[in-house]
Amino acid sequence: MIKAVIIEDELLTANRLKRLIEKVQADIEIVATLQTVKESLEWLAMHAEPDLYFMDIQLSDGLSFDIFSAFTITKPVIFTTAYDEYAIKAFKANGIDYLLKPIVKEELEKGINKFQQYNPQPAASTLKEILSNITNHQAVYKTNILIEWRDQLRSMPITEIAYFRLSQKNTQLVTFEKKVHLVSSTLDHLESAIDPAAFFRVNRQFLISRTSIQQINLYFGNRLKLFLQPASEEEVIVSRDRVPDFKLWLDR
Repeated sequence: MIKAVIIEDELLTANRLKRLIEKVQADIEIVATLQTVKESLEWLAMHAEPDLYFMDIQLSDGLSFDIFSAFTITKPVIFTTAYDEYAIKAFKANGIDYLLKPIVKEELEKGINKFQQYNPQPAASTLKEILSNITNHQAVYKTNILIEWRDQLRSMPITEIAYFRLSQKNTQLVTFEKKVHLVSSTLDHLESAIDPAAFFRVNRQFLISRTSIQQINLYFGNRLKLFLQPASEEEVIVSRDRVPDFKLWLDR
């Protein structure tokens, strides 16, 4: 079993990454999810190093650069952040991979495959040099979705979409005007590509906009039942394992 640690200050992002890792590589065990430089250093002081790190750069109490300054990291690191092209090339040249936010399954698979094949051992001095050149970049999310409409291609603004749903193995988007369109992307890809502050994956079938929620009812089995606008033909139930994250999302 490969033991890994996620260092990420956004709990929703960390939980999403954990679920994605479990889908891609079942033999990776996430032994800790850490949110700050301080918490990371305290954990490292009390535990053996994991086999692999998934690490964001911008943390709430500083940069992950500070972790390398105080602790000698000897195991591979896959960074989960948004960098400029210079920084990306620097990481790749030194055998350290990255997941560019928003994280997609295909890139995660490549990063894990690289770890398994090469098992790089990053040098702290090299990391310091790379990290010192990183500027504060924000993740870039989709603002439009390409759809086919009659004999045309159209760009649908994300703000017009109430939810995405899986129907008979096809991905559909439903607009606030009750129009339904097929899209070529999977729900997994859309979940990664769209701003997580605006949309949430409540179960395997639905990825919903915050503004589409009209009512939330308690449901048996510690689940939640959602009533959306426009109304869905199928019941929209927040799966039990996603209820805690859903509540955090609502409270942001």
